Amino acid sequence: MNTLDKLRAGGVVGGGGAGFPTWKKLSAPADTLLVNGAECEPLLQSDQYLMLHEAEALVRAAWELGQTVGAKRMVIALKDHYHAQREALEQAIARLQLPVELHDLPTVYPVGDEQSVVFECTGRAVPPRGLPGSVGCTVVSVSTTLNAGRALADVPVTRRLVTVAGEVANPGLYDVPIGTSIPEVLAAAGGITTDTPRILLGGPMMGALQTDPEHAVVTKTCGGVLVFDDRHLLVNRARLTIEQMRSRARSCCIQCRSCTDLCPRYLLGHPIYPHLTMRGFGSGAPAEPSAILCMECGVCELFACPMGLSPRRIQQLEKEELRKAKANPSFAMVETQRETRPWRQAPSGRIALRVDVARYAFDTPATVTTVAPHTVRIPLKQHIGAPATATVRVGDSVRAEQLIGQMAPDALGADVHASIDGQVTEVTDYVTISGEAGV
Repeated sequence: MNTLDKLRAGGVVGGGGAGFPTWKKLSAPADTLLVNGAECEPLLQSDQYLMLHEAEALVRAAWELGQTVGAKRMVIALKDHYHAQREALEQAIARLQLPVELHDLPTVYPVGDEQSVVFECTGRAVPPRGLPGSVGCTVVSVSTTLNAGRALADVPVTRRLVTVAGEVANPGLYDVPIGTSIPEVLAAAGGITTDTPRILLGGPMMGALQTDPEHAVVTKTCGGVLVFDDRHLLVNRARLTIEQMRSRARSCCIQCRSCTDLCPRYLLGHPIYPHLTMRGFGSGAPAEPSAILCMECGVCELFACPMGLSPRRIQQLEKEELRKAKANPSFAMVETQRETRPWRQAPSGRIALRVDVARYAFDTPATVTTVAPHTVRIPLKQHIGAPATATVRVGDSVRAEQLIGQMAPDALGADVHASIDGQVTEVTDYVTISGEAGV
């Protein structure tokens, strides 16, 4: 079985976002492999912990993935203040004698965006609507790289290191079997400390506020479980209706251009203009074509706008409108990097203060807490592409790491594996497994 087949069989997908299947990403050649250790969002700590405590495995896996794509350079990119992580990685590189480089990234948000990582490490600009492969680069996260390394040793993805923070008794890092319910994760963290909680999965800037948290579970792409009070700024912004956003855009947008001038993709030279989206949305005009270039990082909405408006959510709406209309606009780079970029990037610390999450920050812990659920509910689709097809039936006994969902031949997808020992009790879009806690 070759490397790509092992990644397919191991169910490895991107650790955040859409969960792009890693075997597919690595099937295209590249001259540079970039391991993204920026941990873009405030509060999230998982990659920082992994770089510190699994440095040798990370360096070895980076080299192996670099060989897979034929890369001449293998680079681990991390923020410039991750001093302990850099030291651990330098020592690992020296011990292993592998040609893996380290590259310091500025501590700005969202430097972990893969297009920013490519530009910072190589000076190459990914074109609008393009992928890093178009400029000879492959970008993988720290957790994805480590999962890939395990898959090459025939160990599939069954667990996820999750940051739990906010209004909880014991914020920290939790080693969680895939399919564990969010309430069980929060119970392991000592429980919720507010009477009016709202739960967000992911980071505070780009995560998704949950409407049905009782039925939400940890997936391969879930890096954070954050709890905020119902009155928190992020909760209030998320509950605005379309008509409220339109009314506010029509009456309050001053066309100052801050949303555009501070947009990370605009600063990279992309022709994206959120202020035009705001102008058109407020007046009921057709969708602004450049909205399709939005990466939804939230800088425009949560940092740049002096009026507290919602350009990010409005661009999301207009992107969806453009997709439904099957619009396919083309764009050209305006310039490789706008001259204002170096001093218009958003400092990560100021972002955390602006969105009122700095008070929940904590130092990277020395240890993690293992969660041992009695029951897991594992989605057959945790990735972009087609869902896996269940390979088990109700009543089957399964062991952790056993295949329970298989992607169709030649489909874009990923296999799914049991995360605990137990018995299959339900098979729908999920496979539910019940067993002895801690087995």
